[in-house]
Amino acid sequence: DRGYFLATTWRLHPRLAERVSDLAYAGSLTAHPHHTTARSLTGVEPGLHVCHVAHRDNTVSSVEEAAVVADLVQDLLGRPWIDPDEAVRARPLATADILVVTPYNAQVARLREALEAAGLGAVRVGTVDKFQGQEAAVVIVSMTTSKGVEAPRGTEFLFNPNRFNVAVSRAQCLVVVVHGAQLLEGAWTKIDDLRRLNLFAHAESVAQQRP
Repeated sequence: DRGYFLATTWRLHPRLAERVSDLAYAGSLTAHPHHTTARSLTGVEPGLHVCHVAHRDNTVSSVEEAAVVADLVQDLLGRPWIDPDEAVRARPLATADILVVTPYNAQVARLREALEAAGLGAVRVGTVDKFQGQEAAVVIVSMTTSKGVEAPRGTEFLFNPNRFNVAVSRAQCLVVVVHGAQLLEGAWTKIDDLRRLNLFAHAESVAQQRP
């Protein structure tokens, strides 16, 4: 009467599954040992990466993060991608293999502008709700807000663990979380805010830093 937990993922690479498991499933989720391990993107370690961006006074849109996202997409496109679900041994990573996710509709517009200006308009961009149930080799998350204490809909939206889990668990191999260097700074006074920040900070603490 309470559902059945499927403890093995056939989507997430083991390094990424470990992070998602810690974040949302109390360590109970594991990746299929052979199927998911075979996924790889040349020159990039699989798993969760973070990329800090200097900006201030942004709430629901950030041109700075949009520019960094466009650069990341340019860097990743064309790298040899291996997926055991595909007939070919390896092929160049394409725009269809990347999802860009952000909490706010205003940032969706900024991201689309930056990607189109770079000739990357085919990359899928949207909020978490749009991509529920979908998957891609790579997911890039743009957190957008400069400081979490200034988030217009509060931490219960920006740092919502369920929404963050949905975003990162769309990826088969690589997640890059792009956010402001001051995102976690501020005078936090509510215990619920601190709990949500703690989950996000823990995910970041075990992630790989991406320049």
